[in-house]
Amino acid sequence: MSVITKAIAILDYLVPQGNEKEVSVTEISRELEMPVQSVHRILGSLADHGFVSQNSRTKKYKLGLSVMKYGFLMWDSLMLRSVARPFMEELSRVTKETVYLATRENTEGVYIDNIDSPQILKISEPIGLRLPLFIGASNRVMLAYLPKRTRDALLSDVEWEKIPSLKPLSRSYIEKDIELIREQGYSMTSGEATEGTSGIGAPIFSYENTVIGSLNCAGPSIRFTPENVEKYSYYVKKYAALISKELGYRNLYQVRE
Repeated sequence: MSVITKAIAILDYLVPQGNEKEVSVTEISRELEMPVQSVHRILGSLADHGFVSQNSRTKKYKLGLSVMKYGFLMWDSLMLRSVARPFMEELSRVTKETVYLATRENTEGVYIDNIDSPQILKISEPIGLRLPLFIGASNRVMLAYLPKRTRDALLSDVEWEKIPSLKPLSRSYIEKDIELIREQGYSMTSGEATEGTSGIGAPIFSYENTVIGSLNCAGPSIRFTPENVEKYSYYVKKYAALISKELGYRNLYQVRE
């Protein structure tokens, strides 16, 4: 049995059945038929990363906060897709452009759902596409609403001459664009991730008042005329705000039903 398999078995055993569960190294060793030293060593590693915690008085172990954190992240992702889908359908209907739902994973944005445009000429990027948070409207709008300290840390590590953008980008340009995004409530980019395409993205916030994703429409730049940009940005912001409202967020937009 590998160390990872043993660690998973220990975590499974610590899952409470009703009341909170605290168990000793000896009990885990006996129930799972593992050597005491192996159990002790694995629990020490799990504790270092917050997956288990030890009661300083009884010396027994229970599940730690990291398990809860990853559980909430998975729940938020599932909830986001479920809540967002009907609003994505409405955005697709009124814009007739491809609609994307994106979320943040560390320093990247990733598409987790989409609805293709009904038009023959359209943009169609794959679900799971990942790009740095400063490239593309769907990602940069999430970057814009992260805490300033988080943004600064992320942008300070970028090697700008090596980024996978089709257009030259710099930290000063991104920071200036972030100011505009926060002022108007949406991001618009053209030709950064895919040549000849434009996108508009608005932020989605959770009940914890933090940005957890973005709603976006994208298509050929030729269709993103000033008139359509005004229309698309209005609806992207509207439906992103309604998704945020459904998720428990109340503060950013005056949502119009």
